Amino acid sequence: MGNAPAKIRWASRLAPSLLRRLYELDARGIQDAELCDAVGSTLLARCETFERVRRGEVACPECGAVFAVAREGETLCAGKACSWRTTHARYWKSIQDHYAFMGRAVAAFGTFHERYPGARSYREKIVLIDQLIHSFHLAEQATPVKSVASKLLEGNKKDVVRFLDELSARDPRAKEEWRRIVATTIDARVLKRDSRS
Repeated sequence: MGNAPAKIRWASRLAPSLLRRLYELDARGIQDAELCDAVGSTLLARCETFERVRRGEVACPECGAVFAVAREGETLCAGKACSWRTTHARYWKSIQDHYAFMGRAVAAFGTFHERYPGARSYREKIVLIDQLIHSFHLAEQATPVKSVASKLLEGNKKDVVRFLDELSARDPRAKEEWRRIVATTIDARVLKRDSRS
């Protein structure tokens, strides 16, 4: 019996502690370019994951070649001299296991994926990071449905919503705007429960 094929890997979600540190330093006027790049690069890799999934593609875990996965049968890696293969069932399971489906946040993830690599200054990068983590999945009428952050940050959805609410506390106007939008989404019940506690 041969070895099992290497497992598909997707970009990891960001540790909230890194984002918190970036925001805390920025609020004190300290521009930590290295930390900003680490946060931005992690979010960019995550958005690349969503783009690949949207296109039905995978990066081979053995040679790195990127190719589309067929819906039927096995798909052989497109890399020269690579014998790795997968099925659509294994591919879809890996997406579920890594929370790698973009849902209704195509525009938010796509915009960051397109713009972040061209950002040069610390300020440009942190604005793009902030816009991304405070984005929402949108309904067909472009109304917010839920925060995208649970797909970007480690932790369960409720903890991530609470974390973002806490993060927005540094600027009263930002918190007011954040809560106004969240109140119209399915995430509203998380904050309502917390306010009753």
